[in-house]
Amino acid sequence: MIEGAVSYAAARGAPAVETYPVDPPGRMDLTMAFVGTRAMFERCGFEVVGSTDAVASKLPRLIMRRALG
Repeated sequence: MIEGAVSYAAARGAPAVETYPVDPPGRMDLTMAFVGTRAMFERCGFEVVGSTDAVASKLPRLIMRRALG
């Protein structure tokens, strides 16, 4: 799904794709898993570029970006 979203954005000229996952120390509460994890986005070529003040399941949310083009 991540690669599909990246391909869709690239085909429409987007310069980058950004996401806001968490970095859990282990298993996380599945009710908050919808935001994704750092590891799953890193496997798809995203890099951490910052953090936010937002939290999900008491974990800070990261800013991750994958440049396109």
